[in-house]
Amino acid sequence: MPAELTIAAVGDILISQRIIASASVPGRIRKNFAPLLRHVAPILRRADLTIGNLEIPLAGPEERYTRRSAATGFFTFNAPDELAADLKKAGFDLLVTANNHCLDRGLEGLQRTLDVLDEAGLSHTGTYRKPEEAERPWIGEIRGIRVGVLAYSKSTNKIPIPKGSEWCVSLLDESRMVQEIRALRPLTDVLVVCPHWGREYTHEPVSIQKRLMRRLLSAGADLVLGSHPHVIQPALRTPKQAALYSLGNFISPTLMKRPATRSGLIFVARIVKEDDGTVWIRSADYVPTWTRRIGRGAAMRYEVIPAAPVGLAAGRRFGLSRREEREFAGVVRHTMKVLRTPVRR
Repeated sequence: MPAELTIAAVGDILISQRIIASASVPGRIRKNFAPLLRHVAPILRRADLTIGNLEIPLAGPEERYTRRSAATGFFTFNAPDELAADLKKAGFDLLVTANNHCLDRGLEGLQRTLDVLDEAGLSHTGTYRKPEEAERPWIGEIRGIRVGVLAYSKSTNKIPIPKGSEWCVSLLDESRMVQEIRALRPLTDVLVVCPHWGREYTHEPVSIQKRLMRRLLSAGADLVLGSHPHVIQPALRTPKQAALYSLGNFISPTLMKRPATRSGLIFVARIVKEDDGTVWIRSADYVPTWTRRIGRGAAMRYEVIPAAPVGLAAGRRFGLSRREEREFAGVVRHTMKVLRTPVRR
């Protein structure tokens, strides 16, 4: 009898100081991110494997979690440990940690992040505490189907990787990526590659993304799930492969005054393994999402709204105002338009 597996994936989980403040509970020190995720959790929990890009360290308590680095000029991030447990409760199984913010709190922060994820029962890949971890790709057998996941980042935002610890993060390297895909291919039924790549705030993939996408798919990747641009980029689909240049932001405030940075999607792939070992993708669906802001100032809170399972009318289920309904409908239309946009070579 054929085996079936559902994989869900989202883009960047980017928790700003404002979002952290909105998770405060009166009279308690502990932050509560569950309300932020309550509307999307049912979709995430239905999948057998749910993947997200954790673009923020969990490096320990700070008075100011978000700040600009004097050395690099980039904003650096950190989030409370409670985020990990709340992501787990919402349905996440595996978090990709290879991204340009992985060293925002140094090597110690990178390592502590993985410890916190372990404590929350979350798998992770892309960054590592020791060389032996870096040499072991993530492989899991779920419902009789073996899934492998590889993850890579384009940079660490000019933060030097400590000498002798170059193995702590997997960086984009075309020849290495192809080599690792080919090595992992015989060991898995489904091979997922998660590259953190491209140019921020643009819906069109840049040339290096296009070239690398072709190499990853020809080398044997079944699913390619891109992140980093902070906005949606086009999708590709064949009977045996599915790819997204960028899944956008799953959780995020407005970045650089660009409303599109509060939109993303949940990608849902249903995969079948036949009795003879043949593996194919039964369906690939896209659920647009939107990070909603409620209230103002210190009373502001956030929640991620999905356009599914009942389409655009879903907005009314969440108590949106008419203005929010119009904005949400525009987000959904724009997301689907971008996903269907042909990619020029």
